[in-house]
Amino acid sequence: MSKTVLITGAATGMGEAIASEYAKRGWNVVATMRDTAKANPAFTDLANVLLTRLDVTDHASTEQAVREAIDRFGAIDALVNAAGYGQVGTVEEISPDQLRDQFETNVVGVVQVIQAVLPHMRERGSGHILNIGSMGGHVSLPTMSVYCASKSAVQNLTEGLAAEVGPLGIRVTLVEPAGFNTQFTTNSKLPATTIPAYAPAYETMAEFDKQAVRGDLVKSMAAVADITGIDEPPLHLAVATAGLEMVRGRFTELMDEYARWEPVTAGTD
Repeated sequence: MSKTVLITGAATGMGEAIASEYAKRGWNVVATMRDTAKANPAFTDLANVLLTRLDVTDHASTEQAVREAIDRFGAIDALVNAAGYGQVGTVEEISPDQLRDQFETNVVGVVQVIQAVLPHMRERGSGHILNIGSMGGHVSLPTMSVYCASKSAVQNLTEGLAAEVGPLGIRVTLVEPAGFNTQFTTNSKLPATTIPAYAPAYETMAEFDKQAVRGDLVKSMAAVADITGIDEPPLHLAVATAGLEMVRGRFTELMDEYARWEPVTAGTD
């Protein structure tokens, strides 16, 4: 019997790419998005793909999508939380509402979808939850600090969740991409205000973006599909080596800083 995966944010970017990959491999795919009119037209011709609405900020739509998935395919073997967006701007330029909206989608939305699926997975004693994080969860970037903070929250959420549900037979993976040529920039939201003093921060980010090596979206999503549902999947899966090197450098800097200030730390015991 074919396995079933429910994917949020399947209209564009990683969500759409991973939905196509699973469908190609014969999985039953529940491709969810806020507006099903924006779905890849190819999905409508596939018998193993169910298109349905799911807005991660709308609890009722989340519960309904999970019910539809189980009614159609009988089970949910894997969940991929790919819905999310980037909030651009320095901390001072972001409005409180923009901050709340960023976390409401990227963090609270992830939790709500997990909460909707977990009772089903617990009852079956199996399942695999894959959260799309970011290397930005480890390495925060200027003018993307709020977005990176949301991905850092997803990282810690995923690690804690894995420890909670592991004994129940449910596996958890944090997928950590660095960057792809998708609609991420187009779909990102601009800050509420613009403060000229932060022009150097935007210049630094523009230079970083210009030199960044993009990952291969198709190969990366194939790698994610490869580890979905296996007996011992990784808790962390980096996709695109450029991002992995960036995080390695950050960890080295972090440990060097801790070591440099250890005498002060020792004085606090």
